[in-house]
Amino acid sequence: MRIKISNPLCPIKLFLVAVIIASSAGCAKFTKYEYVSHVFPLDDGNELVISTFASGYPNIKSRISFLYKELYAPQSVYFQFFVREAGVTGGRNPNIESILVRNFSYEFPGQASVVLIQDYPDGFWQQGQRDYDSENLEPVPCVDGWHVRVKFDLVLNGRAFKGEHILYAREVSKVYPLIFDALR
Repeated sequence: MRIKISNPLCPIKLFLVAVIIASSAGCAKFTKYEYVSHVFPLDDGNELVISTFASGYPNIKSRISFLYKELYAPQSVYFQFFVREAGVTGGRNPNIESILVRNFSYEFPGQASVVLIQDYPDGFWQQGQRDYDSENLEPVPCVDGWHVRVKFDLVLNGRAFKGEHILYAREVSKVYPLIFDALR
């Protein structure tokens, strides 16, 4: 006895199932570079966080359609300077009555210091962002294994604070299903 398949959609359904399986089986790898952030305790209610973020959008290095995509952010970063409420990761800091960042700078070993901000009257600043960085400072090179020394001098609520710390560079990679990339 022969069974006759009379449903013309059967091959289309099989094709769609194959496409869904292939796209969900594919993955994307995103690699960025950063200097490890550091938190400086200032007083009972405030802390300073110095961190970095990628200086541009990632570029595709390699791609196999529906199976694999590899993205790399530029090997340079922008700095972020944030006096925040102690233990709180974001939002407005209610503990700042007055602030003046006298100086925030970085330096590579054996090189001159680069001043990022000077006489700045706010507790939040981002390099490379028009609202904060009127100087349009160049991105900071960031290569896995390097390090940079950051220094700050600020007056917060009438008290002076100074500090410095070495931040180490690292490469950070994240792998995620390629279907997430298609849904953006």
